[in-house]
Amino acid sequence: MRWTRRRVVLAALGSLIAGAGIAAPLAGAIDPVHEGSDSRVVLSSGRAYILHTPPLLRRLPAMAEGRSAMIVLHGVKDTPEHFESVAGFKAYSDRDGDLVAYPEGVRESFNAGLCCGDAVTYGVDDVSFLSDVVSDLKARGAARISVVGFSNGGMMAYRLACARPDLVDTVGVMSGTLEIPHCDGPIHALALHGLRDTAVPWEGERYSTRLRCFLRDVRTIRSAAPGSTIIIQQLPGFPHRWTVPGDQVDATAEFWKFARMSV
Repeated sequence: MRWTRRRVVLAALGSLIAGAGIAAPLAGAIDPVHEGSDSRVVLSSGRAYILHTPPLLRRLPAMAEGRSAMIVLHGVKDTPEHFESVAGFKAYSDRDGDLVAYPEGVRESFNAGLCCGDAVTYGVDDVSFLSDVVSDLKARGAARISVVGFSNGGMMAYRLACARPDLVDTVGVMSGTLEIPHCDGPIHALALHGLRDTAVPWEGERYSTRLRCFLRDVRTIRSAAPGSTIIIQQLPGFPHRWTVPGDQVDATAEFWKFARMSV
């Protein structure tokens, strides 16, 4: 067959169209998108959490299969949205492609045992709620679960992992303590605690007028969790808050790294 100029052009166009059809999905997958998206997930119990889906999983949902997910718990009198603005886990989620979940506490609190707020007053079963969050994340493909929290959220992270060690792979606690008598199973945790924390003191408190409960001495947490690996890092001169740029440690970076290094 003779190749005229017209046939050469038509053949070239055909190849380009066919190639575009094959490459389009891949091009869409690798096209740089810098921000993920949030959605509010309401569980069958009526409780809800905010799910952050990173760009990679927005474009290729099947990529969630086998990946890690992090559950982030706010402190008392706080909200998922505000706490995220302080902690900034979304940036790490968008960078590494892991899901992040922000459960909503009842009246801005979680029942971590003795503490805190209305969740304790009303006897809210937050262990069951967070177990449902874990189940929902696993239904979306997540294989490993990390739970991180600040203050009351950190106490709740301890409680969930202690009650359901089968569901939680790693725990991250900032400015929190263990508010149940003991762990039902071994846990793997990293805790950061300021020595100038007056809300949840390092040495504990027989009765906290602020939180209206007993607060365990942080140094005794390991003895209440036999068989566990709990790394407790003191932050000299540090008060009761999340870290900010310029501090001696970046809590968000440390907890994210701890969760991923423990794979």
